[in-house]
Amino acid sequence: MNKISEPKADCVKISEDVISKIAETAVSGIEGVNGLATVKKSPASVLMRSYRQPVRIRMNGGSAEISVSIVVSDSCNVRSAAEKIQKQVKEDVQNMTGIAVTKVSVYVKDIVFGTE
Repeated sequence: MNKISEPKADCVKISEDVISKIAETAVSGIEGVNGLATVKKSPASVLMRSYRQPVRIRMNGGSAEISVSIVVSDSCNVRSAAEKIQKQVKEDVQNMTGIAVTKVSVYVKDIVFGTE
């Protein structure tokens, strides 16, 4: 006889897209960061899933590892900005979702000159 399990009342599932948006918002407030690194998508890369998003989430059980690719301005102190991003992303994701963030990796993909 097959048993149908009742859904738990305290079960909440949070999409990786939601975590990604929280991280994107956290990055946008950091001084010296010009934005997220965008990747041009060719039709072939979309079909083959070989393109990379600027924010990537890797779930390990109940915790998350987050990678963020950014573009900085030429006046940016990269180390300071990266540390602020790590702190802010971790804090925002944990506070808003309750999911533990074990690692935040920051990749500087480009620099923009001539910005104030």
